[in-house]
Amino acid sequence: MQKIYFVAVLLLISVAFANAQNAVLKGVVTQKSNQQPMPGASVYFSGTTTGTATNNKGEFQIKNVKPGEYDLVVSFSGYSRQKQRVALTEGNNVLNFTMEESKSQLGEIVVTGTGTAHHLKTAPVQTELISKKAIASTGASDFNELMMSVSPSFDFNPSTMGARMTINGLGNDFILVLIDGKRVYGDVGGNTDLNRINPDDIERIEVLKGAASLLYGSDAIAGVVNVITKKSKQKINLSNTTRIRKYATIQQSNTIDLNLGKFSWNGNFNRKSSDGWQLSPYEIDDDELVETEAMAQNKYEDKTFSHSLTFRATDKLEVYAGNSYYEKDMYRPQSVGKYGYHFTDKTFEAGAKYLLNKKDYISVDYNYDRFRYYYRYNQEYKDYQKGDKSINNDQRMNNFRFKYVNSLSDKNTLTIGADYLQEEMVSEDRLVDGKADANTFALYAQEEIKLLERLELVAGSRFVKHKEFGSAFTPKVSLLYKLDQFNFRGTYGYGFKAPTVKELYYAYEKRGTLYLGNTDLDPQKSQFSSLGIEFHNDFLTASITGYINNVDDLIAYESVDLEAGDAEDGIKRRKKHYNVEESRSQGIDFLLNARLGAGFTLGGGYSYVDAKDLTTDERLDGVAQHYGNVRLAYDRSWKNYSFNANIVGRIQDEKSYDNNTDNAKAYDIWKLTTNHRFMNLGSFIIEAQLGIDNIFDQVDDSPYGSHYGTLSPGRTFFAGFTINFAK
Repeated sequence: MQKIYFVAVLLLISVAFANAQNAVLKGVVTQKSNQQPMPGASVYFSGTTTGTATNNKGEFQIKNVKPGEYDLVVSFSGYSRQKQRVALTEGNNVLNFTMEESKSQLGEIVVTGTGTAHHLKTAPVQTELISKKAIASTGASDFNELMMSVSPSFDFNPSTMGARMTINGLGNDFILVLIDGKRVYGDVGGNTDLNRINPDDIERIEVLKGAASLLYGSDAIAGVVNVITKKSKQKINLSNTTRIRKYATIQQSNTIDLNLGKFSWNGNFNRKSSDGWQLSPYEIDDDELVETEAMAQNKYEDKTFSHSLTFRATDKLEVYAGNSYYEKDMYRPQSVGKYGYHFTDKTFEAGAKYLLNKKDYISVDYNYDRFRYYYRYNQEYKDYQKGDKSINNDQRMNNFRFKYVNSLSDKNTLTIGADYLQEEMVSEDRLVDGKADANTFALYAQEEIKLLERLELVAGSRFVKHKEFGSAFTPKVSLLYKLDQFNFRGTYGYGFKAPTVKELYYAYEKRGTLYLGNTDLDPQKSQFSSLGIEFHNDFLTASITGYINNVDDLIAYESVDLEAGDAEDGIKRRKKHYNVEESRSQGIDFLLNARLGAGFTLGGGYSYVDAKDLTTDERLDGVAQHYGNVRLAYDRSWKNYSFNANIVGRIQDEKSYDNNTDNAKAYDIWKLTTNHRFMNLGSFIIEAQLGIDNIFDQVDDSPYGSHYGTLSPGRTFFAGFTINFAK
């Protein structure tokens, strides 16, 4: 026993001695304008995995640092990033920071366009940033509402099964959605299920439009949406956000972050539910109006649990692993259908990143996704009892990625990568052979070159090889020229997208229409060009960008002849995938953000879209020509309380369907949101949100089964409450 005590004392002495030999850095980060503490500010040593975040009192502490000189970085979204050379000695070192709010978003760091970090104003590939502050101020009930509130380029064609996202006229199949750089997989009726993304979990969103980056695969002809989620570096962070609105609509987010030495763990549980609503008590049945209980927004309930564990093995090596589970039930009245819908999604991810020096690194990532879609019966039917489920399809994905970044010089950065994507779908009733698969392998190389002091170039090519459709090279090039307060950007990109498993083999019936795959489809190819100019000073940021996206062999549906026996089976129409020989989306995007003074900010944008099937000169379905956003914000802070108010307007004209014969209505919806933040409550921060959605009570009361412009139920009051604890 004495030996045990002796060894324990030696260990304690050795630990104390080791700590005595190391340095401790601590301090406080505050806002310059009002001396408020800044919770959640990142404090880290550049080129290492060592860092922390300030607690709810603005305090930070980094222990067990070897004495020496370091580049210390302090950053917080919406504030000017600070970098300072510090010399740390043994024992305690105290260093305080005062942060100044950025005059614009252009000082924010973005990574999606090139895979390397750039300030927004110097990113060679044009990137649209949706900031943490903009996200929080909208009080959005879902991801769709969030994106339409902050960007005129986005639209969502609503339906009872989910909304189809478009960017500048091109739809869901051409848009790659990422969460923390990893693709979102699984769709319902061809629409990516975005209900899995809770706005309260989002730190920021980076958007690339068109085939502007070669880092991503064939899905990215229309653009890339990279959702970066919140992950606190505070030692302990607990947070709950609850929002309520009409029709028993409740959304809740619960988060736990633990940062204990070399280990970090993030856990999140989300739940959303609603009783749904009708927009019209009538539906269209054989060109007649009949009464119905069908809802434009079905009653639903969903929940998501996700967690991830990160281990910083050394100052250079970081490894991670995580998984998530999502489940959603969508209910329909018995008079409408014999079943509702049930969805599940399971994911797993793992990877590692090794820092070769301050700028160079190697990363390896893997993620697996399995998305399943069921009918859940609400009554006895055939061999099914109430509550039974039958599976419609089972979608599975494996994705391996490798990336190497090498700073060849101060003016030249090389990125080399590989990407392997394997997909499989199982559906006994909807696939010809009950099962189908596809895989794609890609290699890419990209160089970022500073040609002149004012001129930067990003160029490279991606080699894609598909299991069924051969190979292709997809070159990309972007130029940035800086002239005082102006930035000029130009981009050219070539895209290649093979038909999906669904487009080739899948068949299903909906409301009397039989939708069919086509094994004779050709790959889709695109040529994207854009040219833009951006102006920025301390008070105004404005940009205008023109683009052309030519897509050959775009895959769409066309009506085909009925076959014998269709009438007896309730089939009234047949639609089959086919290749549109030539199509084009072209237009102009305008964005503006102006600081008016006295706490007021005016922002917004306008998007003109001309999307056509060039072989028939008809507009593409589900696309409007004019979209607009307007935002007026007011901010005021005191020592312990801050206030924010926003008026947001979304305006768009009617959307074309069936060559302008069955259009969705134009609309404009305005929303008022107020945010209240209470600080200096010890380790707690409390936030409240109150607002009115659809102030002028605009409702699209078209009969059920019509093409809707919006599913808004009309004027709605909403409230939210957040409580956060951090140490």
